[in-house]
Amino acid sequence: MDTMLNKISSELYLKNITFEPDNQRVRCLAHIINLAAKKAIENSNFVLYEDEMEFVEIDDSEENLKSVIYKVNYYFYLSIYNL
Repeated sequence: MDTMLNKISSELYLKNITFEPDNQRVRCLAHIINLAAKKAIENSNFVLYEDEMEFVEIDDSEENLKSVIYKVNYYFYLSIYNL
């Protein structure tokens, strides 16, 4: 059972408001971001370089950035709804 929801239930009870914490679910934002980041990393194509100091040209075009933002939003959505 979620401690926060129990506390909310107790506070609402004092104000004569019915709230059943057993049927509620609140996910931590940090947990959601972590899940989305893991999915994004899992599905990324990273290139490993032997020399860490090697210069790598990054494609930071507007279209590429939009694509990355879309993917992060998509995996964030999937993690929220457990898809």
